[in-house]
Amino acid sequence: MITLIYGPNGSGKTQKLIDHANNELNNTDGLIVYLDRSNNHRLAVSKQIRFINTTEFGVADSGMLYGMLCGLVAGNYDINRIYIDNITKMIGTSDPDAILAMLSRITDLCKMNDMQCYVVLNEEDIAPEKLAGFTILK
Repeated sequence: MITLIYGPNGSGKTQKLIDHANNELNNTDGLIVYLDRSNNHRLAVSKQIRFINTTEFGVADSGMLYGMLCGLVAGNYDINRIYIDNITKMIGTSDPDAILAMLSRITDLCKMNDMQCYVVLNEEDIAPEKLAGFTILK
């Protein structure tokens, strides 16, 4: 239920995430949400996609991000795609165990709500062998 867009810094992961989100508008009947830590990409993301700047809501750690995701889903059952740009910066840690714990929580949320989540993850933050079981786009 989670697809990782994984690679080194500067490899175009964010653009791949934006392109995928924009292209999915034609492939889903549900709503799409795009989470970012700034407004830098707001204009690149289609206006039909709900763009959320997480810093405007004080999201600074994994608990706050998970709470935001749960609130989004609880408030709108039509969400079936969520895009998260650079999760390590969003949760304020590059600790591999914390990242894996967050990905596990998001996976469970996606399964419970029949959603797909796409997450940008830098390979500098976590070794590829720790990501066994996740679908990875490069």
